[in-house]
Amino acid sequence: MGLLSGAWCPVLVVTASSFTSLPVAYFLNKLDAMKDDRLVFVTGIVCMILALLIPALCIRRFFRNVDPLIYACCLFSWSSVLDLFIALELDHYVKGFMAFYFMAGEPYLETSYGTLVNYWDGTAHLFMYLAMVLLFCLRRSYREVGLFWVGSIMNSMVVFMPGNVIGTFDVKWSYLLNIPYMLIPLWAGFKFFRERPMYIKSYYIVKPLWTRRFDCLFVVYFIGAGALAVFRGLAVLDCKSALMSDYISNIEPYLKDPNGYPKMQMLCYMYYYLFYYLCAIYGMMHLKQGWLADWALLHAGASLQGQFVHILGSMHSRTAPSLRSPTTGLNGLAFWTINLILLVVPQLFAWRCVRDPENCGRTYTIELAEPRNSTENSENYRTKRD
Repeated sequence: MGLLSGAWCPVLVVTASSFTSLPVAYFLNKLDAMKDDRLVFVTGIVCMILALLIPALCIRRFFRNVDPLIYACCLFSWSSVLDLFIALELDHYVKGFMAFYFMAGEPYLETSYGTLVNYWDGTAHLFMYLAMVLLFCLRRSYREVGLFWVGSIMNSMVVFMPGNVIGTFDVKWSYLLNIPYMLIPLWAGFKFFRERPMYIKSYYIVKPLWTRRFDCLFVVYFIGAGALAVFRGLAVLDCKSALMSDYISNIEPYLKDPNGYPKMQMLCYMYYYLFYYLCAIYGMMHLKQGWLADWALLHAGASLQGQFVHILGSMHSRTAPSLRSPTTGLNGLAFWTINLILLVVPQLFAWRCVRDPENCGRTYTIELAEPRNSTENSENYRTKRD
């Protein structure tokens, strides 16, 4: 019972402290001084430091040797609540919280992409942060959620940060507040890969690929997704092809958005996802790859975030009517089919890999939390898996 209370108390504190960002934002929005972008930047740094204190002290009260990533989750959950209200205010559901930040902080958030990125961060990422804190406190594996989150937020940052520079908005000091959201996930990703559970290959014979029907379907998907990644990547680079021009004009006119975010997402598919597709095909053809499940989770998070923002951004009211994707007819059917497949299949593939640790590698956390009042053996042990 003591462990249970010790597990839930930090989670409740982190959740409650995250919502303290709202009165802070409401107060700052009333200050005329917040019209200075440099002061907005400094205030953001101070708020991020202060937001970490209470949840960090609470977690250290119950646990020793706390993973630094858990502290990052506490900090990011605070800003995720702000991001949710940024999106709500951009869509006029609330007002009086973050208007100063649009004008003097990050004006590019007023795009459809910026709005949807904030919705995702304020819902999906917030859930992941709280889930990782809870799993850590319950002494259960949070590595799977962590890998999924790394993929999700890294896809967001790889598109968002260059898109801010090449778009139509001026870059101000508050742009630098995004740097921790790039560096910490990078560090977390390397940390997770470095701490990958030991994988020992078994000696039983794996069936050939052509006898594994579902794996064959995944290989077909990766081949098609790779071809589509190259096709759309060349299309946004203004390749002189009638087929590509027709595709952009009739199926995905959103790719011509002058803000540059859809273009960056397509380039991300071509330069980063394509390499993963090739590795995944190899992994399916030659099973017993200890890295396959880790990368499947990473890609699942990245594709879910990318497709969520891309699909809804292409239909958002802040997107020019001439650039919105069709929703009916054959063009609409093609748009929905392509983008929903790119959203759903990576999730199914990650599920398939995690369910088959003998062939794809194990993904659980090795080092677990150490409660301060626990009398159990503090040596590391492995979480039992099916």
